[in-house]
Amino acid sequence: MKALLTLLPALFLLSITASNAQEAGDGRLKEIAEMAKKDTFGWTVGGGIGLDLGGMGLLNPKVGSGGNRIGLGGLGTLVANRKEDKWFWNNGLSLQLSAQRLGKTSVNQATGFQKNLDVLRLTSRYGHKLATDKWFVAIDFFAQTLMLKTYASNYLSPVNAGDRVVAKLFSPVQITLSPGIDFKPDDHLSFFYSPCGIQLIYVADDSIARTGVHGNDITRDANGIITEYNKSFLGLGSEFKAAYNNKYFNNRLAVTSGLRLFSNYLKTPQNVDVLFSNNFSIVIFKGLSLDLLGEYFYDNDVKVQKDVNDDGVYEVTINPDGTTGGPDRLGRGGQWSGAFMLKYSMIF
Repeated sequence: MKALLTLLPALFLLSITASNAQEAGDGRLKEIAEMAKKDTFGWTVGGGIGLDLGGMGLLNPKVGSGGNRIGLGGLGTLVANRKEDKWFWNNGLSLQLSAQRLGKTSVNQATGFQKNLDVLRLTSRYGHKLATDKWFVAIDFFAQTLMLKTYASNYLSPVNAGDRVVAKLFSPVQITLSPGIDFKPDDHLSFFYSPCGIQLIYVADDSIARTGVHGNDITRDANGIITEYNKSFLGLGSEFKAAYNNKYFNNRLAVTSGLRLFSNYLKTPQNVDVLFSNNFSIVIFKGLSLDLLGEYFYDNDVKVQKDVNDDGVYEVTINPDGTTGGPDRLGRGGQWSGAFMLKYSMIF
């Protein structure tokens, strides 16, 4: 009986101590969880740069050896995202640029750098949480232009007296602003839809706008000559965007994919504009990866070059009055582009 009376207070004190320890432990776990949750908020800034460098020089080449070549280019990306408890703001800037210079194999061959790829993009999306963590009311911004002045021959400098500038910075530029709903079922996938997106195509240079090849409003006569032109084109329509990103094989392979669809209510809404981008990044070392890029672009209002004679060379002459000549022609169609390069990425 005395032993029991001695044991009961000891058990009581032990239970109180254990209870306090458990409450302290639970409190510490909650504190750590809150700290981990807070660590996911705020700004995340990062970027990457990839280089496309290649060259081959020959002196007194033997028959069948080939010719000289210099290739320059690269990929640059910058990302700045902010996440808070009830809202997010994602921003991205990317540049894809590539040009090459081939050695002359005949006296009539043009010299200089030819453009391979030139795309400058800016994206931004702000979203505010609705009832759950998966639904957001959002506004999406998209802008695209190019960096380098380009001539009709696709060279960065004129190859003859008749070669004229057909594109340069802000000629053209495409801008889309769309309010809508953003659905994020998980951290890897998102779907955005806007029933009232505004799309603007603007060509800052008058001589380039006069050709009417970039989607700005034009009027032609019976002979196909442009009689009136406007430097801009304004569309109002429905926009859908889907994005996916994930990592596989212990983070050795990163996959990023994006799809953009836009239908203009005001002009041929059945012809949907498409931008489908994919990037596969294979890690070689920490921060260094081999990136494979593929993209498809279609805009019913933007002309592309057609290789009519199927010789692998796009030869289209664009005249100041908007007419075209040469063995090939301009027309509606999709543009495919692809590249692979070494890229170094980091988080600032």
